[in-house]
Amino acid sequence: MNRLADPTPTPQPAAQHGNRRTVLLGVAFCLMAAGWAGFHAMAPGPQADTAQNEAPQSYSSIPLPLIAPEQAAKALADSGYSAQEQADILAAVKRRDLRLLAMPLYDAAGTGGTVNVICGPWQRTVPLTTTPTTVILPIAKVGSVDIVGLSSHGVTGINGGVITSFGPQVLPPLSNGQHLHALVSAQ
Repeated sequence: MNRLADPTPTPQPAAQHGNRRTVLLGVAFCLMAAGWAGFHAMAPGPQADTAQNEAPQSYSSIPLPLIAPEQAAKALADSGYSAQEQADILAAVKRRDLRLLAMPLYDAAGTGGTVNVICGPWQRTVPLTTTPTTVILPIAKVGSVDIVGLSSHGVTGINGGVITSFGPQVLPPLSNGQHLHALVSAQ
């Protein structure tokens, strides 16, 4: 009698050895990649010695009250700008090249501090107190303002706020030399 061949094939030992090698190589590669990624994730990045090297913070649009053109001369007289700056700004307002916005700044945390407010070529240094100090901003239709922290009196930094057309709004804390870039619009 003839014996029939078994219909179920049996795996060959050489094929098992190749599959095992592929799996082990894959696991080794995954472990090496995970170790490399973990090492780079834990490694300290470049650190700045001062806050001046930090990128400016961005802030969304701040709606501010518009000063009527007929009130511009009075607002500029109390603004702290030099006589020449006042004359230049007033002439631009009369030509309708610029509009004036009132930006009341205050100390939101009661820790004090000083900021520099930069709007185009004009800048003002403002010591923050709990009583708002109004800064007059000459802008076109929509403008931007940079608020730079100059000095803080507390460990929490400079915690300023602005009174917008919709009420008081606390700004992000600033450290010395740190910039806050914000868009301002007339309301």
